[in-house]
Formats: sequence, structure tokens, C-alpha cells
Amino acid sequence: MSAAQYAPAVGASATRTYSSAWGGRLVSLLTGVVGVPLLAVGLTKLVLELMLDIDDSKILIAVCVAILVIGGVWLLVHVFVTGPIRFETDARSVRLRRGPRVTNEWQRDSTIFASLVERQSTNGVPSGSVRKVFATTSAERTEVVCRWFTASTFNDLMADLSPVGAPTGDPAVLVGAPRSFTLDPRAGRPTGARRATSIALLSVAVLGLLVGWIYLISESQNDPGFLAFTAIFVSVLLLVVVVAFGVRRRRAARIPKSITVTGATVQFDGTALYFAQLSSIELTPPGYSGNARRIVLVEKTGTRTSYPLGGAATRGGAVFADYDEFVGLLGRLAPTGLVRFDLR
Repeated sequence: MSAAQYAPAVGASATRTYSSAWGGRLVSLLTGVVGVPLLAVGLTKLVLELMLDIDDSKILIAVCVAILVIGGVWLLVHVFVTGPIRFETDARSVRLRRGPRVTNEWQRDSTIFASLVERQSTNGVPSGSVRKVFATTSAERTEVVCRWFTASTFNDLMADLSPVGAPTGDPAVLVGAPRSFTLDPRAGRPTGARRATSIALLSVAVLGLLVGWIYLISESQNDPGFLAFTAIFVSVLLLVVVVAFGVRRRRAARIPKSITVTGATVQFDGTALYFAQLSSIELTPPGYSGNARRIVLVEKTGTRTSYPLGGAATRGGAVFADYDEFVGLLGRLAPTGLVRFDLR
């Protein structure tokens, strides 16, 4: 759950809009075009024919057509009227539109905006995300499902509604700048007993397969197909281990050993980038778990530079133990609207 930058408008009347993407709406429409007829036929066959034992073709056709009409009308209304939403924002207020109507309006100075991205999966395979915006006032808390919003549009919306940090000229905020943070690329790796156990189990598995393969070769009655399968299996297993090890080492090598934030720059080891030359700094929110923290610096020329920052704290420690402090400091020192969260 997190939020990002608010880019101030030029003039109080400037308005920005964020809306459901046509691509997602068309996918839902095509899915419905296929699904509604299947549902109509399925319900007619299952409920009327099998469960109620109705075999009058006229009744079956009439019910099927009725379901098709009702389902088709609901699909069209959902995709083109009630489903899509649009946020309109300016310097003072945020409006939510469903169709032509403004259903909600919030004043920025009395509303707290937050977000939530729920990742969905089917049998472990990612199948999409549900993106939500929460608007909390002294009187109520409103939840808005941002259906058909792309990840980039949702990031832009939250960057507008709730900025990272609050830039200020107060000298007290700049006390201690520049601030350097130390990262440990080796943190989180299996160590001690865990590492030894993993190596031992992998070694036993590989040696067991090799011994079995050698034994079968020495027998007069052997199965060439099985021998070939075993050899391929062992080769693939070793290849997977080598590739995984190489990817992990490469990712760890790209993690900077230190990051320094000043009032004008952010520095990664020996490389410094001025805030003035950047169009955005995208960060993984501190509240996100897993091993996918990163920072992406987008220059005004379009060049994107990405640095992995490790994952959240594990038994082996965190790669970036002061990540929360780093995000807060960067949000305060960088110009308004530069720092934003990557809400994927």
C-alpha cells in the first residue's frame, strides 16, 4: 500500500485526468462475447434439461435467448457505462466520474489518499492485479476499484494524489545532508547450516542420479531410453542450477554498495545524478515484501537506469536496512513531483 508524487499544476484551474484504459475494456468485452453465449447454453442445458427435465425446444430457445439478451445488455452497460471510471484532479480537489456523472468529490486539504494493489494468481500463475484507491476524510472512507487501469496510469494517479515526502526549505530538514546509506549485497543469502543443507541435498540428488545411471550402464539388460532420459534430466538440473546461480550473482553485482543523497543529487557508488537532469525517480514502496526492491532513474533525455536494492529483511538480514529512511529523505530533498512509487 503506498502512494507517490503530486506534480503541481500550472495555475489553480489546470486539470489532469486518469481513466480506465480502452485496451482492458475491449478485452473484457471480447471475453464477455465468448462467455455470455456459453453461460446461456450451459444454464439452459444444466438447469432446464438436466435438473428440471424440460425438453420443449421452444422453452429452451426462449430461455437461452433471454439470457443472451440480458447478459449482452449488462455486458455493454458494464464496459461502456458503469465499469469505467475517470479521476479528474486539480490543485484543490479530486473528482471521480462514472459515465457522465460526478459520483464523488474530495478536497485535497481534508482528504488522505492511499492505494492497494492485490496480485491475483491461478494455481500459482499470475493472472492480474486489482488496483484500489482509498479516500479517507473525517466523515468516511471510500474505496474505489480502478478497473482497467494500466500500471503506469495507476502510478501516475497515485503520484498525483499522494506525493512521496514534502519538499521544504526548512534548514532543519537538511541537517546531516549529504546522507550516505550502506548496502550489503550478500545479505539474505543462505548461510551456515541453511547453506550447507542446501548444498548437501543438491549433491545427494545429483550423485544419486549419476550412480543409478552408471549402474544401469554396467548391467547387460539396460534400457537405452531410460538411460537417455536420466542423462538429459541430470544435464537440465545442472543447467538450471548454474543459470540460477549466475542470475543471482549478476543481480547481486548490480546492487550498489552505497547510496548518497544530497540536496541536489543522488549518488550510486561513484555515479552521481543531479535532480535537475531527471524527469522521475521510481521506487518500490517500503511496505512491499519480497525480493524485488529497485530504483529506476529516468533522465529527461529518456535514458532509464535501474538499480536492484535487494528484498525486505530475511533471516540473513536486509540488503538495504535503512530503506524506509532513504525513501523518506529522498522524497523530502528531491523537487516536488520527482519521486514516485512503482505500484506494480
